[in-house]
Amino acid sequence: MKTNVDELDALRAHVGHLQGRFDLVIQASSDALWDMELGDYDISDPECPCWLSDQFRRMLGYSSQDDLPNLLSSWSARLHPDDSGRTLQAFVAHIGDYSGQTPYDVTYRLRCRDGSYRWMRALGRTQRAADGRAVRVAGAMTDITDSMVLLDLKRYAEDIAARYRDQASLLDKTTDAIVVRGLDGRVQFWNRSAERMYGWTPEEATGRLVSELIYDDHALLDDITGRILTHGEWRGEIRHRRKDGTTFPVEGHWTLVLDEAGEPKSIMVINSDITQRKAAEQKIRLLAMYDSLTGLPNRTLCMESLGRALVEARMNDGMLAVLFMDLNRFKEINDTRGHGVGDQVLVQVARRFQAVLHPGEILSRLAGDEFIVATPVDDRAAAVDLAQRLEGALLDPVAAADHTFIMRVSIGIALHPMDGTTIDDLLKRADIAMYRAKDSGVGHVFYEPEMSEGLAERMELAKDLARALNNGELQLYYQPKVDLDSGAMVGAEALLRWYDPRRGWVSPVDFIPIAEARGMMAPLGRWVLREACRQMKAWQGAGLHFSGRLAINLAAQELDDGSLASSIVDIVQAADLTPSSFELELTESGLMGDIERAIVVMAALKTAGFSLSIDDFGTGYSSLAYLKRLPVDKLKIDISFVRDMLNDRHDRTIVTTILGMAHNMGLSAIAEGVEQAEQAEALRALGCDEAQGYYYGKPQPASVFARTWLTAQPRG
Repeated sequence: MKTNVDELDALRAHVGHLQGRFDLVIQASSDALWDMELGDYDISDPECPCWLSDQFRRMLGYSSQDDLPNLLSSWSARLHPDDSGRTLQAFVAHIGDYSGQTPYDVTYRLRCRDGSYRWMRALGRTQRAADGRAVRVAGAMTDITDSMVLLDLKRYAEDIAARYRDQASLLDKTTDAIVVRGLDGRVQFWNRSAERMYGWTPEEATGRLVSELIYDDHALLDDITGRILTHGEWRGEIRHRRKDGTTFPVEGHWTLVLDEAGEPKSIMVINSDITQRKAAEQKIRLLAMYDSLTGLPNRTLCMESLGRALVEARMNDGMLAVLFMDLNRFKEINDTRGHGVGDQVLVQVARRFQAVLHPGEILSRLAGDEFIVATPVDDRAAAVDLAQRLEGALLDPVAAADHTFIMRVSIGIALHPMDGTTIDDLLKRADIAMYRAKDSGVGHVFYEPEMSEGLAERMELAKDLARALNNGELQLYYQPKVDLDSGAMVGAEALLRWYDPRRGWVSPVDFIPIAEARGMMAPLGRWVLREACRQMKAWQGAGLHFSGRLAINLAAQELDDGSLASSIVDIVQAADLTPSSFELELTESGLMGDIERAIVVMAALKTAGFSLSIDDFGTGYSSLAYLKRLPVDKLKIDISFVRDMLNDRHDRTIVTTILGMAHNMGLSAIAEGVEQAEQAEALRALGCDEAQGYYYGKPQPASVFARTWLTAQPRG
């Protein structure tokens, strides 16, 4: 019996020794240990017991079993939401695999007592019965948070390096020259595009003074540098020099680069070669500012010249004479001999007028057979002398196309400051005097105040127009726009018409200028839009389908209304329509009146969903620098170029240039005034997208237009 007791005591001592060794190992280990006897426990039960070592609690910031009891939920409830599902699934899969082939090696995050999370790697082994059923599972958890942070940092550093490599590659691929120079003026960075633009390699340029490489005007360079140090940014045009000594224009964007303390450390410059753009602008300017037939300044350049001459006259307290000239019976030449012969006559007349002018006497072709001469004069006698020279230029017959014509000119003269102090006043009164000269059959007539008696009639017309607007006596006609390739309708333009009970049909040529002079364009524009919306809804109600957008004209005066965009949107929405149903047309000359305001208004309309187009394009002068800022979708080539493009190479050149410019800027183009199949085919061959004109259809009342062009709405 004693032997058995001794053996039992020895066994107990041995077990105690093993327990002590096990406890020491547990305390010395940096890993957290865990152990579960599965038995009949359901591992989905939060109260399922699970032994957890003290190191597990220390890892998570707990001190005792009271804070974190030996339950499976002490572990599972602290899993990160993004990791919980896959981690528990891996645990269940390991225990449930009777073959023992599914390992348990999982990485996840556990929530600490302070709410933070730490990364753990857990390894587990399962003891199984003979039938493969899990009896006991145990394992260890290792805190790998620091390793994960290092891995993330490594990836992050690699990402930054890759990003810089990509950015450096992009900087070399861009067409713009990118140069970074220090405050001492020496080059720090010089991309491959700078090499292509200037001829200096990055190795040659780096470290050298930028003033030695590409600038001739050092004073201007110093001035711009001073501005950027003050304001932080500069944009503008400047001339640069290549390695071979040639110069060219660039558009530069300078940006001041600051260090971490907010102090200037360098200047980054992005330069674009604008040689081709400047050449294109010059070509467009020549086409837009000079009459293609006679080579004389056209209306646009005439207005500029008159403006300068008027300023000089005011500064010098001098007199300025404006002579308005119109050829007598010129319409008969066009009607009987054709426009080609008429054009030859105009060319000969322009040459004769130029031949008798003195320096400082500016000749322009206003339109058709109308010419303007403006010049400073000392007295009325000097203006008479000029008028007589112009009359004398046509004393000999004019020869054109095997014909000779006796030409005479009627001249009206207005003087600043007696007859007017503005360009408009002087032109209007010279025009009035010209008609008096034509009616009386004399060569020239000075303006007299009594000649303005016709103003009463114009005022009465304005009064009747206001009445017609208020009483709903105006009408809208509709003219189709077609696709030049398919001939299908792709939209239409709404055109204002007025039938007066006493006068009959009043031409827009007569009443629109009066509306402009009287400030009536804004209410007229609102009426047109409301009526167009009403008609669109009426067509929809009748089950008719309208293809494309309906174009509405906006007058320059309407752009002065700060609430224009919101008013237009309100009108369309009130009709239960959307801006996507409409296209808004603005004339080129109207836009140029206040280009910055126009850009703001058009941007708001574009954002609202309207399509925008520039009407009468080519008749005014819009710089490409402004044109590229306008959010337009389409350019509308003016009828004056389309009408004679088959016979006049200058007009054809203008049409071709406008089409090329439109397509290069991602815009579509439509030609107005197409009256012949040959014109349509020529436009199609040149790549014009759309056309409008009598060849396809005249403006028609809504009912006639609907029968001709609208189709039944497809049933849903």
